[in-house]
Amino acid sequence: MMLGLYGMIIKGGTSMTGINPVAQKVLYSIMQFSKGKWRQHKPHGRNHNEIMVLGSLLHGMHPGERLNWKDNPPDFNDTIQSNHPGLKVSEISALLRVKSPTITPVIRGLEDEGLVKRTMDPEDRRAVRITITEAGREIIRAAHQERMEIFNKLVEHLGEEDSLQLAELLTKVYTFFDTRVSQQTDTSTEGDDKP
Repeated sequence: MMLGLYGMIIKGGTSMTGINPVAQKVLYSIMQFSKGKWRQHKPHGRNHNEIMVLGSLLHGMHPGERLNWKDNPPDFNDTIQSNHPGLKVSEISALLRVKSPTITPVIRGLEDEGLVKRTMDPEDRRAVRITITEAGREIIRAAHQERMEIFNKLVEHLGEEDSLQLAELLTKVYTFFDTRVSQQTDTSTEGDDKP
C-alpha cells in the first residue's frame, strides 16, 4: 500500500509541486520502521509502557534521554543500582509525554505485581511518590539484556561503521523533531500571557 501511495504522489517520474522525492523516501522509511514487527516485541514479557515506566523510575528521567553520551555508553550495572527517590504520577506522565489517566493503570498493574511501590513524599505529606522495587530492577535488567542481544545482532548485520552512522543519524532526526515540536509549542503559547 505504501508503494501504491508513493506511486500516486509521484506521477510520470516527477514529483508533485513542492514535494521532494528524497523527503518522501525518508518519510516512508520512518513510517515503515515505526510499524515494524520489532515494536511488537515484549522484552522479558513486558509491554512498552511498563518498561518505560520502570525505566523512568529507575533513572528519574525518560529512559531514552537519560544521558548525553557520545563515545562512552553508561555502565548499566552502575545505573541499575542507582537509588532515585521516586516520581509523582504527574512527573512520570510528563516524562513519557502522555496524560496521567493513560499511565495510572500501568502503574497500578506494576504495583499489583510488586514491581513498584507507593511511598509518602518526605517534603509534601499530601504527595505520593512511585518507586521501583528490587523485583522491578530485575525486570529492567532482564529486559536490557534481552534488548542488547538483539541490538548486538543488528550491529553484526549492519557492521560497526554503518551502525555508528545510523546512531548519529537517528540522534539528528530525534533532535530535529524534538526542537521543532518545542518551537511550535512555544509559538502556540506566546499569546497565552496576553490579557
